Amino acid sequence: MAKHPRLPETFGPNGSDSSNAAPNYAVGYRRPPVHTQYTRGGRRGNPKGRPKGQRNVRTLLDATLNEKVTVREGKRTRSVTKLHAMILRMTNDAVSGNAKAQSNLIALMRSHDLIGQPQDEADLQPFTADDEAIIADLLRRLENQEESTQPAGSTENSDTEEAKSPGKESKETKS
Repeated sequence: MAKHPRLPETFGPNGSDSSNAAPNYAVGYRRPPVHTQYTRGGRRGNPKGRPKGQRNVRTLLDATLNEKVTVREGKRTRSVTKLHAMILRMTNDAVSGNAKAQSNLIALMRSHDLIGQPQDEADLQPFTADDEAIIADLLRRLENQEESTQPAGSTENSDTEEAKSPGKESKETKS
């Protein structure tokens, strides 16, 4: 890359701007007019940029939440960050029965995948034919098991109970 000739010095010996610029200075590519050039000792670049040392909201929030505070737990005290203290307070309130703290804690846990999302009713599938057959077989086995566990002398009671049971069912269906 070719070196460009140095711009002529437009300042006098005392640092003031000399209005009589070099007569052989030609304005062109990479040679701005003298009045638009940066001045020595003055502001350079964008004077309205972000001031040094100014922080954005995220940086301020992060710094504030990472500050240490002392927390008393029972008889002992310990130093934790403000974020840790907030989470401790939220969990203690949730355990003590505060419903709002419980819902906030559950939402926080879900957002960090500590617990699963609640299952929608639309996702639940109805019983299939195989499921219904299994349930019917289980109910039949349970009825057979109840009949075999009754003592032999109580067959009359079972007959009377069966005779009474339709009346009971009819009363239940009427109400």
